Amino acid sequence: MDLKTPWVLVCLGMKIRYYLYKSGRLSRQDDSLVLLCSNKDKIYIPIKQVDIINVFSQIDFNKNTIGILNEYGITVNFFSYYGNYIGSYNAYRPKQGDILLKQVDHFQSMDKRLVIAKEIIYGSLTNSLSVLKYYHKKHQINEMQIIELKKIIEEIDNGKNDSIEALLIIEAKGKQIYYDCFDNIIRNRKFNFTKRSKNPPENEINAMMSFGYSILYSIIANIIHRSSLNISFPFIHSNARRKEGLQYDIADIFKPVIVDRTIFRMVNKMQINESCFSTFKKGTYLNKEGAKLFIEELEFFLKSTIEVGDNRKMSYQQLLSKEIHKLSNHIKGKQKYKAFIMRW
Repeated sequence: MDLKTPWVLVCLGMKIRYYLYKSGRLSRQDDSLVLLCSNKDKIYIPIKQVDIINVFSQIDFNKNTIGILNEYGITVNFFSYYGNYIGSYNAYRPKQGDILLKQVDHFQSMDKRLVIAKEIIYGSLTNSLSVLKYYHKKHQINEMQIIELKKIIEEIDNGKNDSIEALLIIEAKGKQIYYDCFDNIIRNRKFNFTKRSKNPPENEINAMMSFGYSILYSIIANIIHRSSLNISFPFIHSNARRKEGLQYDIADIFKPVIVDRTIFRMVNKMQINESCFSTFKKGTYLNKEGAKLFIEELEFFLKSTIEVGDNRKMSYQQLLSKEIHKLSNHIKGKQKYKAFIMRW
């Protein structure tokens, strides 16, 4: 990949996901989009082929640009210089009032909310366990850690967890066991994990985790905005972080099998090195070159497929959409929600 290019193009079926790194003004020109860069360069964006634009630079646009974004149903996601997800501009899509009322009912009713919350946390910890089992086959994980995590997962349905707070305590205990295994999984001795740190990330592994999770949040948020669900009513994560929250719930299910496995593969196969990171105010972050390498690998992973039963195959990108669809059907009363579980 040419790291000198201002963006990365990723195909999503017949559509393209743009990762934009150059600053400027995003403008409508006739029936298309063009980025007018500060150095007078012009980057033409083939609007009929675009699905999502991910922006890691400083851009601005006006109502004419918003008009064409709405016309073609394009989402623009904004990230900070260090890769933190800031928010999105989503093309207007009206929601059905009856579905919103049902989602609010599931949000306000503790019994209904707990059903969904338990399933999400069960999926999150079980997928973490699946990752540990995968690396246990490679003789990198102590079997006792797997046994301990299994016991914690069993606590989810023991009948004593009648609050979101109690479930979060179980989740925290399970994640600690999971994180304790990271340094055994990582074979490249130039990298270490030690512990999860976020604000700021204290080392390269944490930098990749924070960056990868931000990308995953944005992908899931985009799917939710295009669904019948409202992103403002999460079942686990409170609205204290921001007005949105449902994407964080769903992301917890997929972080281990999508982002964490991408990190382990890149590090162990030496696809990334220390030159891909920068330090700022005691934090470690992916630099521009490192971010592009990571995005390329993550997107490759999202397009890869697995068997999901009856000899059917789906990509991880499709599984994310399916998860939102399953949750929507649960809220509509069509079928009971079951979180995605990774099977090897």
